[in-house]
Amino acid sequence: MRKILFAAILAVPLVGTASLAMAQSAPPAASPNAPPAQAQKLTESEIHQGLKAEGYTDIKTLKNSGDEVQLEAKKAGKPVMLVVDARTGRYKETSS
Repeated sequence: MRKILFAAILAVPLVGTASLAMAQSAPPAASPNAPPAQAQKLTESEIHQGLKAEGYTDIKTLKNSGDEVQLEAKKAGKPVMLVVDARTGRYKETSS
């Protein structure tokens, strides 16, 4: 009985420490293809930043119709056209 009580006493601080460590960890960065936590539209700047993080360069907005943003960019030096859903951040790539 003493061994069980002793083990339980030792385990209590470990459980509290683990939950504290989990509460302090930063959330992972979102990819443009992952839906954002909120339902607000992404700004053009946020879309450009997300695409840069995915390896796109020379990003230019061609048309912004609110829910959909059409862009041109380069990926690995090749020109591509992109259509981004401003609500979810998901995008489609086509050759230009």
